[in-house]
Amino acid sequence: RLPSLTERVAVVGKERRSRRIDLMSVERTLRIIEPVRLRAKVVHGFGRGSKQLGFPTANLGIRWDVVSSLGEVKPPDLSDEEHAVLKFATEHPTGIYCAVGVVEGMADGGVHKIAMSMGWNPTFTDLKAKTIEPWILHEFDSDFYGHYLRLLVLGYVRPELKFESLEALKQEIVADGGFCKAALEGPDLRHLVGDTFLTTGLLGLIPSPP
Repeated sequence: RLPSLTERVAVVGKERRSRRIDLMSVERTLRIIEPVRLRAKVVHGFGRGSKQLGFPTANLGIRWDVVSSLGEVKPPDLSDEEHAVLKFATEHPTGIYCAVGVVEGMADGGVHKIAMSMGWNPTFTDLKAKTIEPWILHEFDSDFYGHYLRLLVLGYVRPELKFESLEALKQEIVADGGFCKAALEGPDLRHLVGDTFLTTGLLGLIPSPP
């Protein structure tokens, strides 16, 4: 059988200790999943997306406060939407996903392509809980903290990896974005952009232009 990505990383790590992972080729493969529908508020994160990396990612609110130290979910006051976000963060594999989404309450209320990271961001060491960070492949005129983001998660692209430099991480984020854009425009996924979850009830949530 062909060696897995993990095995190839391990072999290169053993044979070429002095080489960084940024000199390796990161494998991306589209694994289509059962669509996951998420809706969550965009909250402030570490601010790394725009400031350090140059990619303005959104940081979704996740109710980690209802999870005990043993990983058990306390009987909750969780809405169905909060439960869906928490379930995704706890039960799905960490890594890069492709998705489409809509930011509620923005004048540009279109459906946009998304490259999304879910996990521990292993290149950094200051995370205490997993994050969900969609990178919306579209330029907005203003930020949208406090707005709700609707996501339709459609495919798994690759596991998360630890990179030894910010430059290497930036290169792979660009590659993730390009791969997700192409996948979402392909025949396997493009028909799902019209899913009614993304647009139902949006009338009145998107302000009229001045």
